[in-house]
Amino acid sequence: MLSKSFLSFILLLVIFSCDSPKPNHNAIAEEEIPECKIMIVLGDDRSGSSESIQKLNKDDYKAIVDVINENGSGYFTSTIIGNPAPNSKEIFRLKVSALKPYKNILTSEHPTLSEQAKQKKYNDKIKAKNEKIKKKNASKLSSFLSKTVQNSIVGYKPYKGKDITNIDLAFEHINKLLREPKVEDYDKVMVVLFTDGVNEPRRSGKIEKIKTKLALPDNAELFLIGWKDTSIFEGFELNEFEGKEGFFSYLEDFDCI
Repeated sequence: MLSKSFLSFILLLVIFSCDSPKPNHNAIAEEEIPECKIMIVLGDDRSGSSESIQKLNKDDYKAIVDVINENGSGYFTSTIIGNPAPNSKEIFRLKVSALKPYKNILTSEHPTLSEQAKQKKYNDKIKAKNEKIKKKNASKLSSFLSKTVQNSIVGYKPYKGKDITNIDLAFEHINKLLREPKVEDYDKVMVVLFTDGVNEPRRSGKIEKIKTKLALPDNAELFLIGWKDTSIFEGFELNEFEGKEGFFSYLEDFDCI
C-alpha cells in the first residue's frame, strides 16, 4: 500500500506537469526580422554659406543609414546642396537588402521529432542566409562611407571654386528620384534637408527665391534641419529641428509604424 507522502508527491508531479508550458513547435524565429521598407532622401548642404548648421560627417551618415538597417530594408540616397561638380550632381545611393523571414513549414499541431528536425534545419538555413545578407549590407555601407561619403560629400569642393548654393538643382534631383517606379511601395519615405534654405545660385551671392517646388508622394515625410523661411512649404506637414543634435536625438527613438 502506497504511503500518503508518496501519493502526495505523485499528485504534485501531475499538477506541475499539466501546468508547465508545452514546447512550441512553430517556426519561431531565432531573431526578430524587421520588415519596414524605408527610403531616406537626404539633401546635404555643403556650401560655405550654410555655416550656421553643423556639417554632417561619416558617423552621421552611418547613423542615418542604420535607421534603415534596424527597421528593415530600403534605400538611402543623398544629394549635395551647393555647387557640385558634374560627376557629383546625381543622387548617391545605397541599397540595404532585406533579411529573409522565417516560416512555419510544419503541417501538424503535434509534429514528430523528424518533422521538428526538418523545421530546425529550415530555420538554420534561413539564419545562415541572413548572416550573409548582414555581412553584405555591412560591407556595402563601409565602402559607401569610405569612398562616396568621404570623397564626394565630406570632401566636397565647389565646382571651379564657385561657392554657391543651388537649392533648385537639388530639388530637381529629389523630385526625379521620387517619381521613380515603386516609390509608393515603401512604408515610409523620409525627405531630410540639412540646409538653412537660403538659395544663392549665382556667384554674386544674391539671395533668390526658390522656384522649384518639392513634389512629395503620400507616403513621404519632410524633415527640415536649420531651415529659416518655411513659407515655400505651405501646405506641408513639417518636422523641424534647429540643428543636427535635435534630429539625431529624434532618430534614437525612431520607430517605423
